[in-house]
Amino acid sequence: MLSRDPLMGSLFLEIRMIPVIDLKSPYALQHINDAYTTVGFAVFTNAISEIEQTDMECWFDEMKLFFELDLDTKKKYPYEGDTNLGYSVVGDENVDPTAPKDMKESFNYNNQRMPEKLWPTELNGFKANALQSITIADKLTLRILGMFDEILESGTTLVDAHMQPFNTTRVIHYPAYTGHLEDRQMRIGEHSDYGTITLLWQINDVPGLQVQDLQGVWHPVPYAKDGIVCNIGDLLQRWTNDYFKSTKHRVVNDHIDKTRYSMPHFVDPTPGTMIKNLMGGDDKYEPIESLDYLKWRLAQSY
Repeated sequence: MLSRDPLMGSLFLEIRMIPVIDLKSPYALQHINDAYTTVGFAVFTNAISEIEQTDMECWFDEMKLFFELDLDTKKKYPYEGDTNLGYSVVGDENVDPTAPKDMKESFNYNNQRMPEKLWPTELNGFKANALQSITIADKLTLRILGMFDEILESGTTLVDAHMQPFNTTRVIHYPAYTGHLEDRQMRIGEHSDYGTITLLWQINDVPGLQVQDLQGVWHPVPYAKDGIVCNIGDLLQRWTNDYFKSTKHRVVNDHIDKTRYSMPHFVDPTPGTMIKNLMGGDDKYEPIESLDYLKWRLAQSY
């Protein structure tokens, strides 16, 4: 039984805004359930400790130094499609295959399967700070999935399926731009995420991230200092037989003359996990192995 917040109730369901949820609130489970059965997004506060926040800020400083390196240096660590790791230049990716290339550069990394050759050697603290960011994100992931298990009454199914996850962390730099843009070209085109959940650190307060609700209306995602965005991925919508909603989002060109940074942490289950209906009732999807699903989706973006 979820505790109902008498002050909030289902207010945000009516206006379809992106809620900011205090994870220490006694009503956190209610707010999480309401958010993810409707708009599929929320911003969490009180999600990590002050020490962890300081560690993340050290990583963000190091990450910015990487993006300031000259292009030839960054291209020494190129994106590898078979691992989904490494550096991608501006225009490498379009997450919306029907639109022009995205206006961003990025670096994907991981603490389990990252080839040593892809770790930049020009910055002494880069690898250590990157690995610490993953440790913090993985810890928060298990906390959130535990809350989902409680909401779904699924025991420890989600937590157990992510004890050896196939996660990928990405830092993104959206360069300031004042030139010509093609029709429908955005910082990141309209898309939904592929995996279980995505955690997103909005590193600076430059706006642009928008979410489409189930009625087709686009809403800005609020920036909260020390807040962490969490959204449902397509795999979890499938896993919950459409109970939790994976919704489309994009980064539009508002304030494109200003630099924007973010860090998404893409969460996927342990390879070999079979994704099948957790909720009972008639199955809306055929069972599928989690890594096969991820590889199929990634192949459509690069």
